[in-house]
Amino acid sequence: METTMRATVTTILITAGVIFSSCIAAIGPEGPSGRDGRDGEVEINNGTFVIDSNNDFGVVDEYISVASYAWGVLDVSTVDEGLVLAYIQFDGSTAWQSLPLSTPFENDVVVLRYGFDIDNFDLILEGESPDNNQINESIFDGDIIRVIAIPPGQLFKGKNIDYADIEQVKQLYNLDF
Repeated sequence: METTMRATVTTILITAGVIFSSCIAAIGPEGPSGRDGRDGEVEINNGTFVIDSNNDFGVVDEYISVASYAWGVLDVSTVDEGLVLAYIQFDGSTAWQSLPLSTPFENDVVVLRYGFDIDNFDLILEGESPDNNQINESIFDGDIIRVIAIPPGQLFKGKNIDYADIEQVKQLYNLDF
């Protein structure tokens, strides 16, 4: 019985040794090199637009107006996989509000949202009352829009990141504007 147990232990040790050595020896080919890093710089684009309600907006229909701003800083990966954030600072205020934003105004509720592609940023105003476009546009005259574009390779992943808070975003991405 002692011989059988000794043979079993020897077989187990040899099998474990073969498995362990095959795992160590199983090194595949080296993958492609990654892109060069930048010394402490984060590739974050941001831009500022001042709303001119008399010139910026075009009426889409009786509820929606759109202001398009040229902003050719995005690439396909940022548009498809990154994060584009927008905030508004009302004229005379120092606080920033995250978009989309809904606000009551003159017997209407106005929703301010945004869209974007590689070449431009669109500010979209949508009211609930028909033919109120010009009045709705006027409430944002002189306000400032701040847009921040974060490429997918620069996104921080983690809990408790509040992208609606521009101050947290500035601190997290070391932005100075």
